[in-house]
Amino acid sequence: MAAVSDRYEHHFQEHRVEQYDNLLTLARYLVVNAEKIDAAGGLLFDHAYMLDFEPMPEGVAADPPAAMPPLAYGPLAGIAALPGEDWQDYCGRAFGIEIRPCDPFCLWLQSPLWARTEPSALGAGLRIVHVLDLGVPHDHIEIAMGQAHTDYDRSGFLWDRLDMVPHPGTLSLRQWPEWIGAHRLNAGRAAITLNADNLRQTLIEHGIARPEDIAGLSGEDIRQLEFTTGPMPQSYRQVLALIGHRAGRLVDDREFQIYADQLPEVNRMGRERRAEWVAEGGDPVPDDAIFIGARYGMSPWFILAEPRADHPRADSPVFLFDTDTGKVSQVSISVWAWVEGLVRDAETFIAEGIPEKNARRGHRPELPPLAMKYKRQAQRDRNITIAMMAGAVLLGVLLSLLYLLTT
Repeated sequence: MAAVSDRYEHHFQEHRVEQYDNLLTLARYLVVNAEKIDAAGGLLFDHAYMLDFEPMPEGVAADPPAAMPPLAYGPLAGIAALPGEDWQDYCGRAFGIEIRPCDPFCLWLQSPLWARTEPSALGAGLRIVHVLDLGVPHDHIEIAMGQAHTDYDRSGFLWDRLDMVPHPGTLSLRQWPEWIGAHRLNAGRAAITLNADNLRQTLIEHGIARPEDIAGLSGEDIRQLEFTTGPMPQSYRQVLALIGHRAGRLVDDREFQIYADQLPEVNRMGRERRAEWVAEGGDPVPDDAIFIGARYGMSPWFILAEPRADHPRADSPVFLFDTDTGKVSQVSISVWAWVEGLVRDAETFIAEGIPEKNARRGHRPELPPLAMKYKRQAQRDRNITIAMMAGAVLLGVLLSLLYLLTT
């Protein structure tokens, strides 16, 4: 169950007492001044990692801009910068935070995804308090997308830590998805019967594919594909290794694009549509989402890239990005659950007698026994015909010679 339960681990970061106090000070400043900060232009989430944010910490204290990333409010909260410090140095010394793209605290606090889900200064302040004692949730990307539950904005414990009482009008900041809990997710994941050990046999036994119809990618093929898609969770690598090239009539590959040769175009389309919907206010889609399939070239499925919280993902939920509406919804809790759905659909089509169209079939090195029987019979018939024709020719020659000799 390790691969299941590790999805719910939280990520903790060691802080010195001074850094812990500084984070509480910053959180309290953001909460107390939330209305003023939001009215002045709100928080910035496009400078997610602050490496290119200007002015430098000393300049913020002297002449603050109207809108800044959450951590940049440190100097205004009274956490002074040292002469010449840049944001990397300041955040490392004052908060114990290393500013880098995969750092879970940075993403939990000021990922660009929050800009369209919960961008308030109050929310940012409460997220800081949450991480000090509870750690960063393992599914923090899903939460920032608005596709997973959080109670950070409703926890009385966090307000106690701030030595504050919440105003009744401040909660809840956002309507998060229904909380189903790790135990229910674990049960759902345990109910998935398909895996790397039985996918091939399942396709064969259910009449979806013959052995020669199933072909996957090599390890080198997968590494080459990751150069364009980004690093993949282990579960999706396994799927590609088994059926990345073809899987019989698992899907009509004109209707559904799930195979490796189709993925570059699917990812290009997904990124283009994502960029269009950013301007139109669509649901958040991570910058590094990996699009794993589409239907009729639109509304792609995507998963989350591997290096999200300083350790590789064994698996990922599967999301559907509706390119007609800009909405994102989680459609499977696991890559294997998604493949299981494709298998069930294929079984239904076969049971209902729906004609096969655009399946990906392989070629047998030899024909099956019955076909070989007919082939051998046909060959014998041809041989007999050829022998009879040769005999007729020979008989004609002999008759011609006999005629010449007798005349």
